[in-house]
Amino acid sequence: MAFKEDLKTKIKLDRLLEKLVSTIREPPEKPWLDKVLSQKLLEMTDFEHRKVSGLHLYVRPMESDIMEVVVLDNELAVYHTSVDDVAMRKSPHWQEMFSVKNIRKIMNDRDVIVTKGKDSLKKLHANALALLDLSYTRDDLTLLVEDARRALGRKSIREIRESLDLFVDLVAFEPLYLDFLARDLRIYAGPKLHGNAVSTFEHLILFDDEKLLLGLKKGVFSPHRDVDLAWVIRYHQGDGQADLEGIEVFEFLAELAMKRTQV
Repeated sequence: MAFKEDLKTKIKLDRLLEKLVSTIREPPEKPWLDKVLSQKLLEMTDFEHRKVSGLHLYVRPMESDIMEVVVLDNELAVYHTSVDDVAMRKSPHWQEMFSVKNIRKIMNDRDVIVTKGKDSLKKLHANALALLDLSYTRDDLTLLVEDARRALGRKSIREIRESLDLFVDLVAFEPLYLDFLARDLRIYAGPKLHGNAVSTFEHLILFDDEKLLLGLKKGVFSPHRDVDLAWVIRYHQGDGQADLEGIEVFEFLAELAMKRTQV
């Protein structure tokens, strides 16, 4: 199923970007980048790896002789110029230092540099996403629901989590963390409603993999409202009732995903 695989790749890309952005250090600190994870991101783009003058470059053609060149180092600079020009600026040979023109280029790369650091990571993430086909039909969603049904039937925690991850991404739900609950309890809230003084969401999903408890509460939810928090506690303890449970949750999310394609 091509759509499912592309959606899984998108989720992987999003998580990779989130981790890289959260760990990168930029000026005024000493620049630092997780180059192993950055390489994984680059390998998911259409850039081609080249090793030039000891530099790890990732290159793709643009127009004429101009190339888009990424230097895999702590700055993660993206250049629009030639490969030779980047190599000369980043790792010049001693003969090239006799040229005043070259020295000026080495001292100032603002004429060819496009992005650095976090901006480069976001640029590469967007490039990788553009290679995916994330359009879908009702048939695609039906197949995802059937995968979830089989996962629930087998009581496979890994497969249920995967199905949840796919649907949560499709409908733009986000993880919600409540301090008084166990950290391994998964809670997802629907798109945040705007125009409210406090954080308010539409719909809430709760999944406890130990109890195999999966429920959805329809309507507005706020983590700042006592009645909503009380429902979470009751339901988690087995005393409350959800509006939807089990496969009904996935069927509901599939309908939400179809509505998103119509907006």
